[in-house]
Formats: sequence, structure tokens, C-alpha cells
Amino acid sequence: MQETFDFYTLIIIITFLGTLVFLAFFINKKKDFFKTHINRNKSVDIINSALLGGGNRVIMFKINKSNFLVVSNKSSISNILPLDEIDLKITNESN
Repeated sequence: MQETFDFYTLIIIITFLGTLVFLAFFINKKKDFFKTHINRNKSVDIINSALLGGGNRVIMFKINKSNFLVVSNKSSISNILPLDEIDLKITNESN
């Protein structure tokens, strides 16, 4: 069972693959625009995340207008600490 490909099938395949490559390139260039429109009504916003070492990680996030700090480890329970606006102003001024 041997089939030959005609010229029109080859054009359709190349056009389809070219469209997919163009679409991937366009989405990659406009990804910030899409992220802002998709995450518009998000109530949790991650402010900062850092790796402390030894499996420890610290994450600052905001829920509505309250700020929190989470210190997590692989083998222990995470600690969630509420942050006051005064604490954030002091850390921002020191940077």
C-alpha cells in the first residue's frame, strides 16, 4: 500500500505548520499582555519569593489588602506570618 503525496497536500501541511509557528511566536511576544488580562481578578498576588538554602523558601504574598510571609521547608510545617504595613515600609526604605 503505497500512496503518493500530491502538491496540494504538501501546501496544506506547510501552511498549517507555518500558522502554528507564527501563533507560538506571537503568543511568546505578547505574553505579558495576556498575563495581565487573564490574572486581572486574582485575589492572591505573590510579591516576592526567595530560596534561603537547605530546602527553605520564603514567600511574601498579598491577599486582598493584607500581606503575609510564609517560611516553608521540605520536612516541616510552614509558618504563615501576617505583615503590617509599617514592616513593609521599613524594608522598602532600607533597599
